[in-house]
Amino acid sequence: MRSIGPAAARAIFMAALCLIPVAALGQEEPELIPQAEAPPPAAPALDTTPPATAIGPLRPALDFPRWREMAARERQTFVEGAVQAIATLTLRLRTDLGLDGRVPPENLAAVVRFVHERYPKFPPADYLREMESIYRKAEGQTLTMPECFEQAFRRINAR
Repeated sequence: MRSIGPAAARAIFMAALCLIPVAALGQEEPELIPQAEAPPPAAPALDTTPPATAIGPLRPALDFPRWREMAARERQTFVEGAVQAIATLTLRLRTDLGLDGRVPPENLAAVVRFVHERYPKFPPADYLREMESIYRKAEGQTLTMPECFEQAFRRINAR
């Protein structure tokens, strides 16, 4: 076989030397996977620890500031009352459906689904714990107490 002559080898070497700087200065390729920007720092959540004892009358609005003013027993009473009210409503609907045979089938399915989804399946302490975990986050502190209870109720019953 024939090898490349010294003149051809020199020409290839000189071409390579000329092209290396051009290749180094070429356009930079974009990243295949862009770097995710760091999320903005979360707003610090307010303390949700209940006071040891009740401090005067409570605010009339059922919102997060009132939740912060409530003692642990008052919070527990609120959640127990909400769970009891829901349980009473669903039991009443269930008994009314059994007594009244005039409910059309298309409505009966909706009522049965409502009763099944709304009946409390766990003790009130579980719903209270979930409400407290929701209120510890900054997003949860924008909710009213009924909205927070509703969210806790859905989360716990979805288990």
